[in-house]
Amino acid sequence: MQSPDYSISTPENVDLHLELAGIGNRILAALIDSLIVTVMIISIFLALILLALILEHASSISLPRNTLLMVAFMIAVFLSFFLMFGYHILFEGFWHGQTPGKRVAEIRVIEANGQPVGWAAVCIRNLIGFLEVILLLIGVLVMLIDRNERRLGDLAAGTLVIRERKSELVTADIKMLTGAKVDALLDVGRITPEEYDLLARFLKRRLKLSNTHRPLVAKRLETYFREKLGESQSTLVATGDEGDGAGQLVPVQEGAESFFERVFLSYQARGQEA
Repeated sequence: MQSPDYSISTPENVDLHLELAGIGNRILAALIDSLIVTVMIISIFLALILLALILEHASSISLPRNTLLMVAFMIAVFLSFFLMFGYHILFEGFWHGQTPGKRVAEIRVIEANGQPVGWAAVCIRNLIGFLEVILLLIGVLVMLIDRNERRLGDLAAGTLVIRERKSELVTADIKMLTGAKVDALLDVGRITPEEYDLLARFLKRRLKLSNTHRPLVAKRLETYFREKLGESQSTLVATGDEGDGAGQLVPVQEGAESFFERVFLSYQARGQEA
C-alpha cells in the first residue's frame, strides 16, 4: 500500500511531512464543486426562461423580442462556459489552492516544493483537467498509478493535492515572551496547518532548549517562514511621544521569536474569524 505522506526537505533543513489528499477526498470535493456549478448554470437558464415570460407579456419594449431573447441566450451560454472553465481557476487562484468543495473536504492544491500554488500552475492543471473530463476516467487512472496521487494536470503543472487538517496541537499554554501582536496585513493563508504545528511546537518547547540549540533552530525556522511569507527581517515602529503628532515610522530589526509570535497570533486570529 502506498504511503499517504509526502516529505519536503527545505534548503534550511526543515523537514515537512504532508498527507496526500487521497482519491476519496478529491472525488468528494469534485462532486461538491460540480453540484455548485450545475446549480449556478441551471439558475442562469431559469433566469433566461423568466426573461422570456416577461417579454411575452411586455408591450412597452421597442426592440424585437426575438433579438432580446437571442442576446440573453448568448449571454447565458457565455456565462455557463465561463463557470465551467473559470470556476476552479478563480477559486484556486484567489483561495490559495482551494475551491468550496476542497474546503469542505479539507484538501488543498500546493506546488510540489511546498509553496502556495501560483496562477500559472492553477491555469495549467485545470485546463488539462478539462481534457481529462473529456477522456473520461483517464485522470483517475493516472492518480492510481502515480505514487503521489497526481493526475495529468498535476504532473504538467508541478502540483499535488494534500489533506489540510486543523491543528490538534494544544496551544493554550504557549506563553508570549516578546509582546508581539496580531498583524492583519500578514498573509498567514500561505501557511499550512502542518507548518503552523511546527511553529507552535517550537514556541511551546523553546524554554526547554539549550542556549546553544535554541538560536540555531530559531534561525532555520525564521529563514524558512520569512521566505514563505515574503517578510523582511525589519519592521516599522513608531517613534516620538504618543499623541504629539511628531512620531515617525522607522525600520527596526525584528528578532526571530518576536516574528514567530506575530505569525502565531495572526494565524490564530485568522482561524477564529473563519
